[in-house]
Amino acid sequence: MPKLAALTLLLGLSAANSAQAVTLFSENFEGYSSFPNYDPFLDPVNSGIAKTSEGANEAWYGARFETPDNGSINEDLAIQKFGGGSNMTHTGRAEDDAGMLFKIDTTGLNNVNLSFDWRTFLTTTSDRFVVGYHVGSIAGFGTCTGNGEAGCFADLKTSLPWYTNQNDLNPTTTGNWTQLLRASQNNSWTNQSYTLGNDANNQSEVWIAFWMDNGEGDYAKFDNVSVSAVPEADSYAMLLAGLGLVGYTVSRRKRTL
Repeated sequence: MPKLAALTLLLGLSAANSAQAVTLFSENFEGYSSFPNYDPFLDPVNSGIAKTSEGANEAWYGARFETPDNGSINEDLAIQKFGGGSNMTHTGRAEDDAGMLFKIDTTGLNNVNLSFDWRTFLTTTSDRFVVGYHVGSIAGFGTCTGNGEAGCFADLKTSLPWYTNQNDLNPTTTGNWTQLLRASQNNSWTNQSYTLGNDANNQSEVWIAFWMDNGEGDYAKFDNVSVSAVPEADSYAMLLAGLGLVGYTVSRRKRTL
């Protein structure tokens, strides 16, 4: 085995073994202690987007993605005390073409992974829970510290279209968003995990959104939201390890010929 290949292999394997993903975002809404509203009847909630001042771990934003049937955006977003079903902890919730978003910075990172739990409640056949991401800034938002001030809200109905075919259930890149999930009725809590595309690597601003397409009084719930990524140096080390293995294999084959 050539010395250079051996050195590359050893260095690469050493670095790859120590490679660890870093957590960029983590939210379970368990910091909330006040649920003064009831919507629907006997369902305790804290209306509005998640706020760090009320118990959220991270800064959240709120947006309209389509024209709603009724109510204000603060009425169509909430933190629910009991997720229901197999999850009786606090959860985020959206209805009626409203959704919650957050942004991350992936500078120097790649292999960005999004994980979350979700379910729907009281939905009809035309309702869809939608999850996706956008790379770059969103002009509709202003200054937002995560406490629900005016800059935390935006109208994205026309400026950032999500898709062109309302009945499309397949994940697709549409408009300015990459759609990861577009799901119909699901009353059981389900865990989803997605590795975002290469366009989300090494970016100063990546937005991730959870929203309910259609549905006044029809709810999408989400919980245990987590985003992780791998530092580019670690990924490069893993590549070097692979190159070292390739060099070693080629060297052995030459000796056996």
